[in-house]
Amino acid sequence: MLPLFPTLTRLGAGIVLTLSLSAMAIAQENRVETQVVEDTPRIEVLPLTGSVSAPRTTQLSSAEAGQVSELLVDMGDTVTQGQPLLSLDPRDINLERQRARADLARAEVERDEARRLVNEAKQLSAQSIPASERRQRESTLAAAQATLEARRADYQLTQLQLERHQVRAPFDGMVTQRDSNVGEWIDPGDTLLTLVDLSALRLDFSVPLSAYQRFEGAQLAVRLEGSDQWHPARSLARIPLDASSRQFLLRAAPEQPLDMLPGMAVEGRLQLTGESGPNVSRDALIRRPDGSVSVWLARQRDDTWQAFEQRVEVGTSFEGKVAVNEGLSAGDRVIVVGNERLEEGQRLSLIDD
Repeated sequence: MLPLFPTLTRLGAGIVLTLSLSAMAIAQENRVETQVVEDTPRIEVLPLTGSVSAPRTTQLSSAEAGQVSELLVDMGDTVTQGQPLLSLDPRDINLERQRARADLARAEVERDEARRLVNEAKQLSAQSIPASERRQRESTLAAAQATLEARRADYQLTQLQLERHQVRAPFDGMVTQRDSNVGEWIDPGDTLLTLVDLSALRLDFSVPLSAYQRFEGAQLAVRLEGSDQWHPARSLARIPLDASSRQFLLRAAPEQPLDMLPGMAVEGRLQLTGESGPNVSRDALIRRPDGSVSVWLARQRDDTWQAFEQRVEVGTSFEGKVAVNEGLSAGDRVIVVGNERLEEGQRLSLIDD
């Protein structure tokens, strides 16, 4: 009976060794999660810096010379279209208007008298008044009519000049600058007030010319200075600038009203859609100390999954996805979870398989 014990001992040791080897094999199979690479449109996001501008900004001036007699607004006042802002002393133009009105009345009297003489000549027989006399009276009427039209134009001109002695708001806005005071003499073209339309503010960005032809389908988001919230905006115009700057002006407006003032700084994110190509999750990238980037691929060999490292060149990134310019193709299976401590050729157990 004693020889049986060494046999049982060797059999038990063999079973333990077999189980240990099986456990080691299972331990070598690293559990990973993979994703299949697909060709999708590549998204590039350009960071932009710009400012708030007010396209409807005007420096008001007077078309007439004169002395400021009334200043009806101050800096910071909000005005409406047509509201009087400033008046010039109207006494001299009032006198001119009175004289023009008197000249107009006299011309009307002379025209009426000339018309009466012509009508009188028409009622008399040809024997009573010579033809030359009739023609002279008709000529006098025509001259009187022309003089009347000239006097009427003079009077209308004085009316216009009187209206110009008062500066009115051309649109709704805010007075942001005042360059005149009561008692000052001004000439035509002198800046008197600056008016800004705060309801039509715009966002201006300088964008590289390389994005000009790729603008179709672009999306823009903006963020005001001191704010953490991004807001969608729509493009209004793309204006080429000086060729030496290699930029164009992108003018935009927010989709919803924002608390903006001219001159405020604003940030922008311009999302451009490019050509299709391989894109991978950022979690799949392994960045080496030498600056290189690689991914781990899961490939099936003899009915088992194995890990293989692949160097790649990456491009732009957007929302966790990174464009791969070289090294991958559509259909490759990259490891996104469990790729921290892999070895070349290591057996894998796919969580997602």
